Amino acid sequence: MSLMLKNCISYGVLAIGLLIYCCCINAYQFVESTIVMLLTILTWVTLTTFLELFDRSLFSRVLSITGLIFAISFFFFFGVEEVPVPKGAILFNAQGIAITLFIIFMSALPTLYIIHEDNIPKTANTQSSYLPSNKAVGEDIDDDWEIATDEDIESGNFEVAA
Repeated sequence: MSLMLKNCISYGVLAIGLLIYCCCINAYQFVESTIVMLLTILTWVTLTTFLELFDRSLFSRVLSITGLIFAISFFFFFGVEEVPVPKGAILFNAQGIAITLFIIFMSALPTLYIIHEDNIPKTANTQSSYLPSNKAVGEDIDDDWEIATDEDIESGNFEVAA
């Protein structure tokens, strides 16, 4: 299967899930839309793992965007309340707003973690794989040794550390 087809399937799962989520939210079915959102993420993770496309940075972005969409939906369901008098007036529910802000905070954490992880410089292994290590397993060897040159090897005037 080509990489382009795998990506189309992967993003198609997310798009279909978002479409069904929007339909459920539009029908004022908050619980059902939450179930659809979670099932979409679980299906997407399973599919990308199966197709060997799973990427941690993409996963963190998907989690953050999903959390933001969920927070906006939560705010309009539980943070805003329409009152009959005066006509068209709204009240803000402090508890709904607090939970919405907590959801936004929690959804930002995966992206912040990945951004921080990408900014940490990678330490390169300076020791070559063909050079022997300074320490043998279970032994302490002095650090006052140097690698023998071709002349040293031919002269025979050196002591083998083994």
